[in-house]
This record gives sequence, structure tokens and C-alpha cells, in this order.
Amino acid sequence: MMNFKITKKIFYQFLIPVVVAVVFELIHKGFDISTAYNFIENSLFSMLLVGPVYFIVNRKLRLGYVILTFLVFCLAIYFETVYYYFFETYLSASSLFVVLDSNSSEAAEFLNFYVDRKVIIFSVLMLIIIVTSLLRFKSILSHSNKALTRTRIKISIYMFLVLAFLKFSGLIVYNLAYLILKSTIEYTAESNKLGAYKTNKTGDFNNVSRPISQEDEVYVIVLGESTSRSHFGLYDYSRQTTPKLNSIKDELIIYNDVISPHAHSIASITKILTLGNYEYPEKIAAGSIIQLANKANFETVWLSNQRPIGIYESLVTKIALSSNISKFLTTTFGVHNKIKDAELLPELDTILLEGTSSKKFIIIHLMGTHHSYKNRYPDNFNKFKDTPFSNYKSDENFNIINNYDNAVLYTDFVVSEIIQKIKSLNTKSFVLYISDHGEELFKDHNMAGHNEDISTQDMYDVPFLLWQSEAYKKQKELTVDANRPYMLDDLFHSLSDLLQISAQEVDVERSIFNEAFKSRKRIILESSEYEAYFNLD
Repeated sequence: MMNFKITKKIFYQFLIPVVVAVVFELIHKGFDISTAYNFIENSLFSMLLVGPVYFIVNRKLRLGYVILTFLVFCLAIYFETVYYYFFETYLSASSLFVVLDSNSSEAAEFLNFYVDRKVIIFSVLMLIIIVTSLLRFKSILSHSNKALTRTRIKISIYMFLVLAFLKFSGLIVYNLAYLILKSTIEYTAESNKLGAYKTNKTGDFNNVSRPISQEDEVYVIVLGESTSRSHFGLYDYSRQTTPKLNSIKDELIIYNDVISPHAHSIASITKILTLGNYEYPEKIAAGSIIQLANKANFETVWLSNQRPIGIYESLVTKIALSSNISKFLTTTFGVHNKIKDAELLPELDTILLEGTSSKKFIIIHLMGTHHSYKNRYPDNFNKFKDTPFSNYKSDENFNIINNYDNAVLYTDFVVSEIIQKIKSLNTKSFVLYISDHGEELFKDHNMAGHNEDISTQDMYDVPFLLWQSEAYKKQKELTVDANRPYMLDDLFHSLSDLLQISAQEVDVERSIFNEAFKSRKRIILESSEYEAYFNLD
């Protein structure tokens, strides 16, 4: 029969990358209790992977199984270790959900942004372990072995017990295979929910109406990317990153306490633009602001400087395709893509000149301050070069912050240009600028980026600015309280209010612009109240 000596030899080979990964984490990040939990989970899971060897009689199949599972296991160990090195937290269903909606260019940008010499050394070490272990397996399994039925029963029992322990102890949440399966199922379910947006362009809204108007109307939403309120000059940032918007400050309504529902684009935008919110997340499939505008006889337009396709079709793109006209500037892959947001301006000109309707609702999706920040602005916007504020001081961190602030400076230019173009039309119009979420820049963590697994306040705090034409102000008076606490998962109702569209599904108590507005608890991370989570009470 297959004796336990051979089994132990196989298990020890599986254990080597686990131990090396833990040592890497301890050296570079120190001890954390989650490191111990992850070590236990990986060790037990490797035992589960070794167990099926007892049930494979054919020697070649047995060797093939061991090699394949070892390779996959090593890749899982490698990715979760590198992820922990980057963010000091382990992979979660949330982070994998983001990966599913990322394309190869974004992955390349991420690697270019974060990978350093330590990661390269660890990568080489893992490669050496894989090669040497594969050679060892051939020697270990070279003998013909048969497992007795009684042994197989024992192995089956122990595998069941190990799996039950992982599940009921909660350690299963550290298992990458489990997370990938869970995230893929959830992502596919969300994607299926949004599938109808392509074909059902007017949604299933009830009792839709708006005031009759013979005037031209142009309404624009500028949807930013990864732009934190704390780096916006309009909000008293130490650097003047928004000089153009500051110059028209008197024409803007600037809201001071608006947050995103999530710290990543997918979950955030699918709630921002639809009926989905914290209380009813499943309502992302119940209708979008684009469909409602279509129903109210607007010509709807989606202009984007973000790629439409991820590993699956982008969830955001599915919402975008319910618009009458959609255009995506970015189609090529590669980290060196440097299409700038200002290239959307000629596209906007074309829509304003050639549109078929006198009533237009336009969403402009910027690349904004998405990493790599240095790719988001042209050379003539490379203004900030001195030493910025940072709680984690290094030349590399200073350079990243400077690049980010330059990207904000360029966003200021683009948003201001959009406002000026709409202003020149002398029609009933508004321009609303928001960002899908914010960004951490070496203030609360030694990192730049966004990640719900290590949420910081700057990942949620976003700018929220409204410009209105004089003609618009004359026909609709807004209730303005710049300090109203607000979360963007209710934006559907605020936009409906701005567009003066009434429907059974529209709740003006959720509109930040309405006198009937009622404050609600802002819940993030599934169950945490925003103010309490960040100790803001």
C-alpha cells in the first residue's frame, strides 16, 4: 500500500513554499495574528490536496495530479503573499471581485506601480522551489504503490474533518481557491443582473413624467476616478490643485460631506448610477438613471476614457450601453497607454453640435487620477515637484504624491473646460462632478491606492460639485445645504431630482438637492457606519 512515508515526503514539499512565504512576511511586515491563521489554513489545505493521491492507482496520473496541484498551490501562495506585502492584508472576495473586472493593461499598471526588488527576489526564490520540488516528486512517486480500501476510508475521514474544521473555524476565508470560486459566482450573478441594460434601454419605470419645456437642455455628469476630496484644492488642501475651479468658486455648489459607498469602482458605480443602494443592493438590476432619462425622452450619451472590457464584460459598460450613444476612447492594451482625459473634449463638442435631440443627458467617464498617476497628465501639468506632506516619508512616496497631485491639477483643467463649453451654450444646463471613490496617499497607510480590505477615510471621501446655468436656476430652485452628509448610492434620486423627472421609483427624500431630504446612516463595508468606523463622532 502507499505508506505514510511517501505521503509525508509529498506533504513536506507542499509545506516548503508555505514556510518560505511566512518567513518573507515576517521579515518584511512583522508578525500579525492573521499570518498565523493563514499559515494554519495553508498547511491544512495542503493536506487536503495530498489526500487524493491515495485514490489514484495509475502511476502517471498520480504524478500528474501531484505536479498540477503543487503548481496551482504555489501560485496561490505566491499571489496571496505578494498581496499581503503590498497591502498588509490577505486577499478577500472583495479584492478578487475587482480583479475579475480588470483588464490586462490595468494589471500591468498595477505591477509597474507596486513591484519592487523584494518582490522580485521572492519571485525568483519561489521559482527555484517549484523547479526543485517538481524534480523531487518524480523520485518520490517512482515506486508502484497501491492503497488499501481501509486506508482510503481513513484518508476520506481525515479529509472531511480537515475541511469541516476549515469551514467552521472560519479559516476558510483565507483559502484562495474558496475565494476565487465565491467571487466568480458573485461576479457572474451581478453580471447577469445587468445584462438587460443592453436591450431594455428605457427600463421598467412607472408613471414617468417631467415638465414640458420647449427650450434646449444639456445636462452633464462628470464621473471621476480615484480622486480623493483631501487632495482637492477647493477643499482647502495645502496645495492649489484646482486653480481653475477655484476661479469660478462662486458659481459652484460645493458639498463638503459626500462619500462613496465603496472603495473600488465596480461596486461603487453600479450603485451610483442605479436604484441599487446599501439597503437594496439587488436593485442595481432594477433600473439606471440612463434608462430613466431615455424614458423621459432625453438623448443619452456615454463618453469614456476607460476601457469597456475586462476579463468578463465590464459591469459598468453594461450600464453604459443602455445610452443612445456610447463611445470609449481607450481600446488598446498596454501599460504605456497615455490617452489623456482632454481627448474627450472634442467628442463632447461633436455631441453638442450633432446631437439629434434638444434635450441631452451626457455622462463623461474620466480616467481621472487612476494609477499610474504619472500617465494621467501631460508634461505641461508637471507642476508639483517639491516635498509634499506624508506620514510615511521617502523620496519614492513623495514622487507618487506629486504625480497624483499633478493628475488632480489636470482633472481640474478638464472639468473646468467641460463647464465652460456647457456655459457657452446659454441653455438650461448643469454640470455635476463627482468621483467614484477616493484614494489613500501615504496618510493612514504606507501605500497609494484603494483597497476595501484596508479601508481609510480618504478612500471614501470624494469631491461633489455642481455648476448651474442661469436659465436652469430660474426654472428650478434647489435646497442647498453644503454640509449635508450624503452617500453616493443615493445619487440616482438626486439626479432624477435635478433632471426634474418624476417616477414611482424616485424618492426625493434621498435627493441631496431637495427640501424633503432625510439623512440616513451611511453604511460601508457591509455593516459599519461610516462615522463610527473612522471615529468621526
